[in-house]
Amino acid sequence: MIRFSIFGIPVEIQPFFWVITALLGGALNARTPDSIFAVILFILAALVSIVVHELGHALTGIKLGGGRASILLTSFGGLAYNQGGRFNRQQRFWMIFAGPGAGFAFLLALIAGLSLVFGAADVLNFTSLILFGTRPEFHSFELLSFLREKPFVFLFLKHLLWINFWWGMINLLPVMPLDGGQITDLFVRPQRRVYLIGLVASATMAALSILWLQSGYTAMLFAFFAWKNYENMQSVRWQ
Repeated sequence: MIRFSIFGIPVEIQPFFWVITALLGGALNARTPDSIFAVILFILAALVSIVVHELGHALTGIKLGGGRASILLTSFGGLAYNQGGRFNRQQRFWMIFAGPGAGFAFLLALIAGLSLVFGAADVLNFTSLILFGTRPEFHSFELLSFLREKPFVFLFLKHLLWINFWWGMINLLPVMPLDGGQITDLFVRPQRRVYLIGLVASATMAALSILWLQSGYTAMLFAFFAWKNYENMQSVRWQ
């Protein structure tokens, strides 16, 4: 168990966080020193990104509703708590949205910082390549040379860009217990309909993960969410 504080907010990292993140980073196929170091870079990028995400929740919660904030990093991500805080629906919406919002802001800050060094056009092309697989058109060789000379820096930047964009987008899907599911729960009634939406969305994502993304881990994660949403849906009544 690792414990530390950021901005006075206690953070606890449980052992399974490292295990699951390592598996997502390709630990099962890491057999050389370079591939093992690449997994470590993924873990570090995920750690930074998830802490930024949870700080968005926690700091916004303190600002809007008070309470004593804390952050827990566990097997499938992180949780931010504001014990004793008092929130109305609008405040809770902003507190929830501030998590992925902080990740998107971090992403934009990273892109802006790189643009100051290497130029906006090349950095935007590089970002588009990482996030969407488009074919880059570099206007100068400065960024390209930098990335070729420092492959591990390239990997770290790649992971930071990818995680803060795509994990943020996925987290906004209307699936409980993701942030998008919690936002859905604020506005949709009866609650059973929230779980029905989550069941359909997570089952769709599980299928897409197999057929399109070809990601077994993502498929298993959303299959688990589908099962949990179905289970929760059966436990509540239509009201």
